[in-house]
Amino acid sequence: MQVYYKFMNVHWMVAGNQDVIDAMDRLLADYFVRESENEEIDFRVFLENKSYDELREILEFGQRIVIHNSKKSAVHEAGTEYRNGLTTSIYNHATKSVYRLNYLSKEIHIYNSDKGVLHKDGIRVVRDIVKVLAEEKSRAVMLHAAALYKKEYGGIILVGGKGCGKTSVSLELLYKYGFSEVSRDRIMLKKENSKYMIYGWPNYYNLTIRTMNKYDNTRQLIPKEYLSLSIDEMENVNRKMQFTAKEMRIDHKAATAELKHVFYLNNNAKGICLSKQELLAISCYTPDDLNYPDWHHWGDSSRKEAITFAENLQQEIDSTVIDWNSPEEAAEDIKRSFLK
Repeated sequence: MQVYYKFMNVHWMVAGNQDVIDAMDRLLADYFVRESENEEIDFRVFLENKSYDELREILEFGQRIVIHNSKKSAVHEAGTEYRNGLTTSIYNHATKSVYRLNYLSKEIHIYNSDKGVLHKDGIRVVRDIVKVLAEEKSRAVMLHAAALYKKEYGGIILVGGKGCGKTSVSLELLYKYGFSEVSRDRIMLKKENSKYMIYGWPNYYNLTIRTMNKYDNTRQLIPKEYLSLSIDEMENVNRKMQFTAKEMRIDHKAATAELKHVFYLNNNAKGICLSKQELLAISCYTPDDLNYPDWHHWGDSSRKEAITFAENLQQEIDSTVIDWNSPEEAAEDIKRSFLK
């Protein structure tokens, strides 16, 4: 199965098992829109539901990298990266997947025999590469911010660091004040004809048990083992769970909106009061995202000249692929190619 997608002016294709692609779309489809086949493809992703044959080479000659940066060991992901020419092979130690990136063909193959893990790595790869391409092609900037919309107010964003209350305040506005969701935790912001336009970005809601208990729409998502706890006991449960907007019964959504107001959040309970400039500075995730480092090097400017040279070489000089079983056969095939 092959599916074509678009976000802003970035276009890509994903090929793989329908179940895996559908699982990816449960998160991505609110913002990454399917489109008909497009010749102007920026990259292609192939979801390979099998093990990678050359893993030993990566582990023996590669270098350690960070794929997902987190203080929580359960979600922190480290990898081993092996570069060879205009290709990079990466083993994700957390998911046991291998990503093989070819910067010349603009193809990424993701290998894992477990479909349940394969779709998660598909989300990781697609989302991280779309980010750098949207920044480059659309001159967009990613902010660590939530975004909402209401007709009489226009688009608003809530800016702040971790623990500032972006999710908590968003849910109040969504469930009690009739706002529509534009984006949950990150946004792409672009200036278009003197207007600042918000583009929603696919992220899960990360909810504590205490927050889930506050609203009818989320209370039914609390695991059974916590239902008998008091409010004070729920306050002390150190666990967050991930949900999509659909699972939380958030029905009013808008993928884009014109920005009309920025709200900078300081949580007094944390005892921290930061200025607008500080809050905006720590929330600007272009070019560097705190949690998602540039592990793929897809937008690496130092490689672009070599890629352009290789592309021109393929287009301007005759070439032939020789598949051979013996050196004598290969030499004979090369000789014959000049006699055609």
